[in-house]
Amino acid sequence: MRSSRHIKTQERRIIVVLLVALLTVQVVIYLVSTRTNRNIVEETISNSLHTTTQVVDELLELRQRQLAQGAAVLASDYGLKEAIATGERSTIESMLLNHGRRLKADFALLNTLDRQLIASVPKELQQADIAPLLKAAALSTNPEAQPVTLLRSQSGVLYQLIHSVVNMPTPQAELTLGFAIDDELAESLKQVTDTDLVFLSRGQNGAWQLHGNTLHSSFERLLSNPAALVDGAMWTLQDDSDEYLMRSVALNRLNVQEASEVLLIAGKSLGQNMAAYERIERFQRYLLLASLVFSALVVVLIGRHLLRPLNTLAHQDPLTELPNRRVFDHSVASALAKSRTASFALMMIDLDHFKQINDRYGHAAGDEVLKVSASRLRGLLRSIDMPARLGGDEFAALLPGLDRAAAIRLGQRIEDELGEPIAYNGQTLQVGISIGIAIAPEDGTTASELLRMADAEMYADKAQRENAPV
Repeated sequence: MRSSRHIKTQERRIIVVLLVALLTVQVVIYLVSTRTNRNIVEETISNSLHTTTQVVDELLELRQRQLAQGAAVLASDYGLKEAIATGERSTIESMLLNHGRRLKADFALLNTLDRQLIASVPKELQQADIAPLLKAAALSTNPEAQPVTLLRSQSGVLYQLIHSVVNMPTPQAELTLGFAIDDELAESLKQVTDTDLVFLSRGQNGAWQLHGNTLHSSFERLLSNPAALVDGAMWTLQDDSDEYLMRSVALNRLNVQEASEVLLIAGKSLGQNMAAYERIERFQRYLLLASLVFSALVVVLIGRHLLRPLNTLAHQDPLTELPNRRVFDHSVASALAKSRTASFALMMIDLDHFKQINDRYGHAAGDEVLKVSASRLRGLLRSIDMPARLGGDEFAALLPGLDRAAAIRLGQRIEDELGEPIAYNGQTLQVGISIGIAIAPEDGTTASELLRMADAEMYADKAQRENAPV
């Protein structure tokens, strides 16, 4: 019946609303949790990158001291001093080459105190770089110079320079060793700091040059965000397979020649650092799914065992189990919304002499009359019709598709059937039936107009019966 469908529809709506509310709350909690996890990782990485840049700066200085010790050993070598004294350039170059290889130097240069070149290895060292090297060696002896000296060569290579004086026993020559800032150095520093590192330098013309890089990203991708190439910048780098949180720091504690700036970029993978949290989030997704399934079961059970009875009480007359006035009014309003395409009949039904039965036989007898009348009324109607108890001894019926003639014929059948005697506790109870009919949209286009018309016709029918001769 239409009332049953209405109640079930209301139940489904309530269940859907509850499920959507539960889903929304749990999804919001999950999203907040994942956002919080990412914020924690980003903050942790940010602090780590700040520390890493300081550590790299100190490691470069430590490397400077360690390499300086190796250069001092070479400068104090007796054979080198003897070769310098005798002017044996081939011997000097051989010693520079052998000792340079042992120290893993990329080049070695020996000059007089007045900056005249004595020897250099490799022999193919560009002449254009020798003058800047001699100048850098002179500047490195300045007491106010920074602890680490770098030189950007004409070929674009960035070297860390180590300067030492050859004493025989007084100073007679100066030794300069160069160690490239390259991928190998960046990789060795990465092993210590567990951080990807990039070394860049900017020439006097403002162009950036890449020197050491442990990232898989291309140099062009690094340069694609000019705002990131600023001292203290925090930024993200997205490559083909991962996302990195980056920090750019200008290495200011350096004595840099032939470059305006040396930039260190430190980065950590967000994906790798989020791995532990992703396992937690995966578990949270499983819990979310399980919770939703459990919540759905609970909501359905609540709907069946709590909402349905409440819904029934709200929409059904408890005595006759017919729809109540609220449902009937709603159905009439819905039918009126469709009345342009389909007409319907509205029937009001009143039980005459019902009060006398209540007064004479008691309320239990009256309840029996109401239940039997409701059952008979339901049996006379179609499945698409809606009977209802409006209150007291008043019933109604919504009859889709019936015209006035068909409604009158049905009314006569209802009058005959409901007027039949009712047996109760050995007594015979009988009521009269008064019926009023209104047809939509002929008799009205609103619910109040139709109800008023049917009610007026019903009371006219009642008055006619009461005034009829016995």
